[in-house]
Formats: sequence, structure tokens, C-alpha cells
Amino acid sequence: MKIRTSIAMQSAPEDLWPLLTSSSMDIPGCFCLGLPRPVSCELPNSIGGVGSERRCISDRGVVVQKITEWVPPQYLQFEMVSTNHCWASQIDTIREEFQIISHHQGIRVTRTTTIAATRPFPLIKELGFYLGLKRVHLYVFKNWRAKTEQIGGGQPATRSEST
Repeated sequence: MKIRTSIAMQSAPEDLWPLLTSSSMDIPGCFCLGLPRPVSCELPNSIGGVGSERRCISDRGVVVQKITEWVPPQYLQFEMVSTNHCWASQIDTIREEFQIISHHQGIRVTRTTTIAATRPFPLIKELGFYLGLKRVHLYVFKNWRAKTEQIGGGQPATRSEST
């Protein structure tokens, strides 16, 4: 199952890119029914690149991921390697990607999470994960929008080009 969420931001790709691998979630959010609230993401042992470890930390555990594609500041893809979350036994795989596309008023960021739940009842499990992960996507984007507006004053960065 794929969960896809997009948002437009008045920002430059270069302002958002570092937040994909190093950011904290400071804005309050409503999380209930055991849904983990994202706290931060980090690259604990590197500056990034294919094969690097990325960690997503929540108030209920950590998801360790391996970066599989790295194209700054446009595209990031990774897959879950391990987690200590209580739902770990319910998921076979989680793959995520972020695509950042520039346009005249800033950027459009699309996050796609692909999950495969374990048997029995994988479709029912995936529906539950869909609802939870959609909430997580929106919460993370809300935090990143606030941070990029602090960096760039809410305006897309201007770029100088040499001829």
C-alpha cells in the first residue's frame, strides 16, 4: 500500500533538504490511540549518501533506515532496517521517498511511504497504518514548513546564475 502526501512551501529546495536528515519536531500535534509522535530525524554516523543510516525517533521508539537513493536537493529514498516500535511484527517492509520539485512560488514536496503488512489480514493492517502514517506525514510537513519559513522568511530563495 502507498501513502502519498504533497505540500507546497514557499522555500528553496536547499533550505528544505537538510531537514530531511536532521530536524526536530517542535510544533504541538494531536496524536492519540497509541500513534507515535515524531520527535526528530538524524544521520547518526555520517553526512548522508547511499548506504548511510537515517534514524526517525518518536516518543514511542526508533526506526532505523538505510538510504537507498540520495540526490540532493531533489530526491531521497530509504527503507526500514529495524525498529523497536511495538508494531514491528506487523510490517514486512517500509520504504519511503521524498521528492522536492521547484516551481515559481517555491517548492512542492511529496512524501510516499510504501508498506507491506504481515499476514494474517494484511489489508486491514495496512488501512490502519495508512491512517496513522498520513497523520505523521502532515505533522512532519507542518514542522518543516515552519522551519523553512524561519530560514527564508517564507519566500523562495533567489538564485544567481552565471552565464
